[in-house]
Amino acid sequence: MNESQIMQLKQYIEEAHITTFYGGAGVSTESGIPDYRSREGTYTKMEAANQDPKKIMNRRYIKNNPIEFFNRPEPERGKVEPNSAHKMLAALEKSGHDIRVITQNVDGLHQKAGHRWVLELHGSGRTWYCMDCERVYLPHELQRDKDNVPRCYVDNGIVRPGVVFFGENVQPENLTKTKETIQKSDLLIIAGTSLTVFPANQLIYEFKGRRVVMINKEKLPIQQLNVDLYIEAPVGETFAALNAHYNFNL
Repeated sequence: MNESQIMQLKQYIEEAHITTFYGGAGVSTESGIPDYRSREGTYTKMEAANQDPKKIMNRRYIKNNPIEFFNRPEPERGKVEPNSAHKMLAALEKSGHDIRVITQNVDGLHQKAGHRWVLELHGSGRTWYCMDCERVYLPHELQRDKDNVPRCYVDNGIVRPGVVFFGENVQPENLTKTKETIQKSDLLIIAGTSLTVFPANQLIYEFKGRRVVMINKEKLPIQQLNVDLYIEAPVGETFAALNAHYNFNL
């Protein structure tokens, strides 16, 4: 990342009528949330321990093996806060830029930063629901049985996070809204995503606008889509550098 790239990014944002920010796990790693497929990623570590993410992070596994699922060892995390990417995007929106966030993440950090237009493609961990009756719960409302399995207090069903796991489909209305948003945007910023998960890796090809920016630690093979600006750097670090030209109080 160099100064000329940051200036070019600023110019693209200033010239755009509608900007879609299409983000993946790499947007939140600087907030302390691990990604999935990097060397230290959640799924990489599971595979190193001879665990199959596609089998375990699956609706059927939760239903048939709730004790094992809810008692999996998970990394300890402190309080997770938005980083410069989340904050800068929200500040740009608040200043009058039409920035529309489509995220593959389920952490709610864009909303916590104050962003108003956020579409969570893979659901959200901010709400849970009963797998039997679909009653919705907030995380602090969960009641767990003696085996640490969250249970619905009406029908004793298993209560799980409201996220899209392997073997589940993205909500049709979210797919439709994602396609429509990307199609009407004139700037597409693809950031912090490996573009390996279907259908998220195909939705970018709905873009018919003017410019594409990619911000990622490594280049990705994108067919049929010309990238006008590629910034090989962490996403938060990039937006922190961009803020030097805006001086928002992040």
